[in-house]
Amino acid sequence: MQLSKYLSLTLSKQLNEYLVMKYAFLLSLSVFISSGLAAQIGGLSASKFGAQCVEVIGHKNVEFEPGFFHARSSQYWDRNGDLHNYYSTADSIKVVTGFYFRFTYGLWDKLEFGLSLSNDLEMSQWGVRYAFLQKEKYGLALISGVNIPFGNRTIDQRVRATNDLMQAGLGLVGSYAFTKNLSLDFTGQYLHFLQKTDDNEQAAVYLNADLGYYILNHQFQFVVGTAFHATSNDGGSHQALTINPGVTIETGNSYVIVLSFPFDVYGKREGKNVAFNFALTLIFD
Repeated sequence: MQLSKYLSLTLSKQLNEYLVMKYAFLLSLSVFISSGLAAQIGGLSASKFGAQCVEVIGHKNVEFEPGFFHARSSQYWDRNGDLHNYYSTADSIKVVTGFYFRFTYGLWDKLEFGLSLSNDLEMSQWGVRYAFLQKEKYGLALISGVNIPFGNRTIDQRVRATNDLMQAGLGLVGSYAFTKNLSLDFTGQYLHFLQKTDDNEQAAVYLNADLGYYILNHQFQFVVGTAFHATSNDGGSHQALTINPGVTIETGNSYVIVLSFPFDVYGKREGKNVAFNFALTLIFD
């Protein structure tokens, strides 16, 4: 009797742990944070981190940016915003590591377009930016793009999963220079699935803001960024707020080194992540 009760409790504990892990995994829509290849409009240049800037790259110039990200997570937020552990013990953790690539071309002094690719070539992001207002201290730009999944695996076409469907998006970019060393970039984006998904997720909103301060003759920039995204599906509302500190190093004329350390501070139905991002932006005239 005692053995039967022990086995029943053990199986029940293992089943509950499995269900919690499965539920939390489904809630975490994007495991890594503020990297170059989240579910946003991609392929476009930036002067800091997640928020794009109004200024486009030079006419007929090319930017090539390989990037690396590493994210870790052991907790998730439920529908009420309360934190829970993925696992019942502290000896396990979710880890995601990968590369991405960005190519951007300057069509003319107000327009650029580009492409971002995941390292496995499964997802592509195509974007275009038009700077329609450029003043000495501030500016505005429009962005648009599509996210096209190429696929790099066996796909059941009867299943309309979100990572197998195209998205189209529009956004507004704003930049303001407080001084020659201190500036702010802001990006707001709205993305919509072009087909109905199985979980009835239709659209998502992304907000990014980066504040940067240059020292050492514009060779070193301290950056503090924030990022927020919200969407909903049959499971309910999904939200996440991220803080993203880091630096950019611009000691050369033809490259920029970007280091950031994003971490999530609030969420609903999302994983709580801590990450490290590295990118090397190469500039070709």
